[in-house]
Amino acid sequence: MLKLLVIACFCVGAFGLLWNPTGRRSPYDENVEFRIQLLKNNPQWLDETLEVVSDPKSKEYEIYRTNEDIRSNIGRSDREIHQIISWFKKQCTELCPLKGKAMIHADFIQMSTCTAKFECIFDTQLVQYKHPLYDYFIYHSKDTSYDLQKRFKDLNAPAVVRELVVNVNNVGRLPPPLRKFSSGFPYQGVKVTPVIVAENYGTKGFQNDRSSNGGQLANAFAEFGKQYFFPNDIAAIQKHYNLPNNSVAEIVGVNDPSAKGAQYMECTLDSTYLTNVVNQPTWGIFIPTFQLDYVTFTQTLMSTANCPKIISISYGGAESIFGTDNMNTIDDEFKKLGILKFTLFFSAGDTGVGNTLDGDFQCGQFEANYPASSPYAVAVGGSYLRETGTSEEGVWRYGGSGFSTHNKRPSWQDAAVTKYLSSAQNLPDSSKYNNTGRAVPDLAAYATNLRMIVQGNLQYIDGTSGAAPITAAVFTYVNVQRMRNGKGPLGYITPQLYTSGGDVGQDITYGFTQQTTGGDFNILCAKAFPAVSGWDAASGHGSVHLDKLLKIFA
Repeated sequence: MLKLLVIACFCVGAFGLLWNPTGRRSPYDENVEFRIQLLKNNPQWLDETLEVVSDPKSKEYEIYRTNEDIRSNIGRSDREIHQIISWFKKQCTELCPLKGKAMIHADFIQMSTCTAKFECIFDTQLVQYKHPLYDYFIYHSKDTSYDLQKRFKDLNAPAVVRELVVNVNNVGRLPPPLRKFSSGFPYQGVKVTPVIVAENYGTKGFQNDRSSNGGQLANAFAEFGKQYFFPNDIAAIQKHYNLPNNSVAEIVGVNDPSAKGAQYMECTLDSTYLTNVVNQPTWGIFIPTFQLDYVTFTQTLMSTANCPKIISISYGGAESIFGTDNMNTIDDEFKKLGILKFTLFFSAGDTGVGNTLDGDFQCGQFEANYPASSPYAVAVGGSYLRETGTSEEGVWRYGGSGFSTHNKRPSWQDAAVTKYLSSAQNLPDSSKYNNTGRAVPDLAAYATNLRMIVQGNLQYIDGTSGAAPITAAVFTYVNVQRMRNGKGPLGYITPQLYTSGGDVGQDITYGFTQQTTGGDFNILCAKAFPAVSGWDAASGHGSVHLDKLLKIFA
């Protein structure tokens, strides 16, 4: 009889169809926070700078940039910011006041006013939408196909507004909501513990360094929604496996088990493996909304003093539910993080190559998960431990894999991907996927049969939500060694995973990914991508080993 496990990865729902309109209007005097996105000044600077600071052969590789550098190169001028805020303040003056302030890099403005003034300025109704699965509401424009430029034209807005304001986050397309945990996936392989991970991935016995509580020597996990963990669970698993004491060192946001609708499985998995695969400071970054607001997430990282540079994120969903403009905006935010020497590890997903239609994964065309499919992230797929007492891994069939339909394949992937597509046997029908898109995953790690303690009870859990923090943890020790060698943090490493030859640990050559529908009634569809020697679209370059990473990156 198969043992059924919980899958610990949030996915997202579709726009519009999963946010349920309640018919309730926002009270006129209710405060409304909204974010205005501005056209970047000199946007190519992000690409050019990211390339030179991430290339070990570049003379600028160890020249670090700051938030001030980014603002001075891509941000709008103080004069332009003042003109835009002033124009908004002068609209509908008979109503409540409006406040506005430029965000870190002066390419966004955060504003607040009352509902009545917001509706007057944008000539729309703010209506309530309920999350389909949680007791959570947002207020958003009734018209989800809102034409911002037409409204500015009707108001005879000045050129500085018409030309520079490109998006307002509370009008138009609805944001992607988080979905609940999936379940019903049979496990593969044998059990995995933090001790086994440390032994097989090479972190056991490495001399740690806790001379700083953050920055280059720390890692962090990010949570959306009302996620939380019990610190006692981390202490309990350390006691159970005789591991060093290593609690979560810092919390950004709120870790609140008492919050209405709070969830704990995802956060417990992230915190368990980041704190126990390596013995370095771990932070928790908590973004409270039940929507995937990656701008708030990135701005939080960039505005937090001494923030860890290794970040693990286990949230995402099919590309089609994010929208092109939204993904372009998020990619630009990830470029900034790369320039600031952050390294982002994203779970590749838990539905294989399942695609999305109206918020539900379906059999049919393959679709990659975003943000794992961003070229500016490290996408981590899934593997399993095949036998007790060995280190041999196979591909976890539910791990996210395949090719992006949004991002074209970067040049640094060409050699590895072309070889795979031209030589691998039993590839799926090429009409089902975009073989010229950015390929995922880049790496893989254990994603099934993961042992952790939840409220005092030993449990098993599945999901690439385990693979991402495991991989991020190992790279934390690479940053430690780099500091010992007089070097700064890794930063954006995805191209180097390919240009270095890809020998990062264990090359996984057994198994395949599969298309699945996901959800509580998961259905297996067609086989997808097989594992082969070298890079493949099932496990990337394979799982990591610290010794090999140190040779490449330290």
